[in-house]
Amino acid sequence: MSNADKETLDRILIAAESLFADQGYDGTTLRQITRRAKVNLAAVNYHHGDKESLYLEVLRRRIQPINQTRLAMLDEAEQQAGDQPVPLAVLMEILAGPLFELYAGPDENGRHGARLIGRALVEPLPFTETFLAGEFQPWLARFGQALRRHVPALTPEDFLWRFSFVIGALQHALATLHRMKSLTRGICRDNDHNAALPRFVQFATGVFGARP
Repeated sequence: MSNADKETLDRILIAAESLFADQGYDGTTLRQITRRAKVNLAAVNYHHGDKESLYLEVLRRRIQPINQTRLAMLDEAEQQAGDQPVPLAVLMEILAGPLFELYAGPDENGRHGARLIGRALVEPLPFTETFLAGEFQPWLARFGQALRRHVPALTPEDFLWRFSFVIGALQHALATLHRMKSLTRGICRDNDHNAALPRFVQFATGVFGARP
């Protein structure tokens, strides 16, 4: 791929990500994407074919590095823990930290990425189900095994309910962190990842630290 093609592709992906995050998949048109990216429709068709393919590529571009980071962090934490379970708080930081970190960048791109991931998970589309399962299930299975070591007395059903509630809370936070000020009538700030992460860790740790 030439430098010019790569630059065009990057512009398309950045424009598509911001629009999908703001307006959702159904509310975004290829015409809007090409206008924001300052390219013609032929460029989008050349690189991605159609809107569905473009949407999946935008998600893949964000999700794969995050899950790779999570796995590397979990590997390191397990090595440090030795025969003991990785501390609950550390596990929850590994779960949420790389996602909330997207809000820490100096520009809007990371925030758009975080919001899009949250939106894609909270508002799943039929054509994304297989893709999202393929991207998240291997990581969640590995993470769930590490988490299960803390609560061996929980029934599988109780464990999975708690796990589902924690994942749901994380998805909701990603989808709404950009408008927390209006949602809380000014009590919380928008995009405040520094406040969100420790509170999420405290909440999630409490869920698995509570007795059946």
